[in-house]
This record gives sequence, structure tokens and C-alpha cells, in this order.
Amino acid sequence: MSTAAASPLFDRVLAGAGPGSRLLDVGCGAGRLLADAAAAGLAVTGVDTEPRALAAAERAAPGADLRVADAHELPFADDAFDLVTLVQVLEHLPNPVLALRGAGRVCAPSGAVRATVWGTPDECDAAVIGAALAPLTGAAPAPPQNNPGPDRSGVGAPPLTDPRRLTRLAELAGLVVREVAVVRVPVVHPDPDDLVAGVLASGPGRHAARHAGPAAVRAALLAALSPFVHGDGYRLTDTVRVLDAAPPGR
Repeated sequence: MSTAAASPLFDRVLAGAGPGSRLLDVGCGAGRLLADAAAAGLAVTGVDTEPRALAAAERAAPGADLRVADAHELPFADDAFDLVTLVQVLEHLPNPVLALRGAGRVCAPSGAVRATVWGTPDECDAAVIGAALAPLTGAAPAPPQNNPGPDRSGVGAPPLTDPRRLTRLAELAGLVVREVAVVRVPVVHPDPDDLVAGVLASGPGRHAARHAGPAAVRAALLAALSPFVHGDGYRLTDTVRVLDAAPPGR
């Protein structure tokens, strides 16, 4: 099974939250952050729109308070949590400002809102995976993005990978930005089967497999990722930016 080296990222996201702290993980998915937090003694709550993800989260973090809920409409009272996290969630939301505003509302005055986004494609080895899958579906690979700024068409808003835009969205939500930290996250796949299985379990991987078949996906991945061979498996490193913000007006 692949290891996403949760330690550097999750350690940064959970920094300062000690035993008894109340955590809300928005878009908790399969509950990996919740499991780490619960092991550290935090009181953990998670929300996600996908019941199957919450079933996995319940196995990962038994005893967690888990609810089906939308990031834009959090079903909690004001000031209910000491730490509110949105790990790789904002880029999937139609209104990230509304989600950040809600996170600030349910966060206690002395607490923190922390949200993470990917770095630019040039900062993430995993971008090679997307480039390998694109030809299988007839899509063109995204061009390199050496300088985060305008979107790839040259017009419109900068991508969320741009720390300036991430900061601006947080400010529009009323949050007080303390820092946008950079964390390098290694991902290790012990063997090719683990690598391919992980990609096939993802949305882009399933899409490519529907178009070209799993065997074609496997061949494309192993060819593209040959520079990342590490022992019997693969090691990639991605950049993640972590927004650390205080609740509004506090």
C-alpha cells in the first residue's frame, strides 16, 4: 500500500492542537487525518458529502463524530471547534470563499483554520501521472506552469496554487491570514501494482481506463514514471501549500 508520508503534511496541519482539542475536518474522505488526530488525543469530527468515504473514515477513526454534510453549509454552532481543516478540498468546491467563511464561523476565537492546496505542476512529481493519462482520453497535457499567475489560458483568475490567490480568498472570507507554508510531501509506492491500483482508484484513472483499458493505463504509467523508480517501487514528491488563518475579526 502506498504511503503518502502523512507526517510532514499532517504534522503541519495539526500543529499546536493538543490532547482534548476539538477538530473538524471538512471533506474528511477516508479519515486519514482524523485517525492521526485521534491518536494524538484530539476530539475528532469529520464531514463529507460521500457516505462511502465516511464508512471508510469510521473504520480509520472509530468513535469519530462523522456526518454527511456540504462544506458550504456546516451543521455546527458558532465557535464549536478549536481547529478546522480543509485538506485538498478547496479546489473541488464551487465557492471556496463560502466554505472558508463557514470554517471561520465554527472555529473558536483562539483557534485556527487550515486549508491545503497542491503546488504548481512544476512543483509536483504527480503531475507526470496526469500527463501520462491525458493521451489515453484524447486530452492534451497541461503545459508547464513555471510562474504561477494568470490561468493557463492567460486570462482570468490565478489558480489556487498561487499563494496570492489563496491568501485573497481567505481574506474575502473574513479570515486573518497568518502564513501560507510550503510542505514537501513524499509519496512511496512499494511496487508497480500499488502505483497502478492507486491511480485506477482515482477519478482520472477510472476515466482513462474506461477509454483505453486498465492495461493501457498501466503501460503508460510505468513508462512515464521510470525516472521515479526507487528500489522495487516508486517515490514521488509533491509540494503542498498550507494556509494558516485565524477566525474572522479576532
